Amino acid sequence: MPLTSSAHHTVRALLDSASAVLFDFNGTLSLDEDLMARLYAEAAREVCDVELSLEEYRERFVGLSDPDICAALADSEESADRVLDHLCAGYLREVRREPRIPAAHVALVRELVASGTKVAVVTGTLRRLLEPALEDSGLAPLISATVCCDDVERGKPDPEGFVRGAELLGAAAGDTVVFEDSLAGVSAARAAGMSCVLVGPLASAAPVGVHPLGELAALAV
Repeated sequence: MPLTSSAHHTVRALLDSASAVLFDFNGTLSLDEDLMARLYAEAAREVCDVELSLEEYRERFVGLSDPDICAALADSEESADRVLDHLCAGYLREVRREPRIPAAHVALVRELVASGTKVAVVTGTLRRLLEPALEDSGLAPLISATVCCDDVERGKPDPEGFVRGAELLGAAAGDTVVFEDSLAGVSAARAAGMSCVLVGPLASAAPVGVHPLGELAALAV
């Protein structure tokens, strides 16, 4: 969905008024939801003897934290840990072979930071998966704070992660814009009292949405 002039104006106004921007990671900064779906399907089959279709993954799990997804797929804590281990090993292997953070997304973050906007990543994934991807893409020096599932008690749609991210940046909720690709993430942002831009395939149905995210790079200056 190309960025319309109306969406251009709306998103630009949000960015101009924001002191902080919080990015989701999987499916937002990193275009990797297809990879996540495949790895979870493999783990569900091998560890839990359960078939997980792409449609079911999208409907049930997009936007939830990795521990919450593993717990939902497994019938025991031990099985959930094995699903998570499968995910981590496969994810690190695949993103090193084929990085999933586009250059346009790095440019968007760089332009936001250059304009004085503080940027953080708030994600339901593990820190051991997030940090290598940020380092490899060149985003790590640009990100002022990260909040992972390791850091919160409740994942999205609970607002805890976004509230913590804004606090780490010293930003008020009303001055913070969230970029998300999932309905769980949108619910979390709204519950935190923050403006939210929906990106990715669901963007066309959102009051404020854009797809692809990389088109916003030129708006951030």
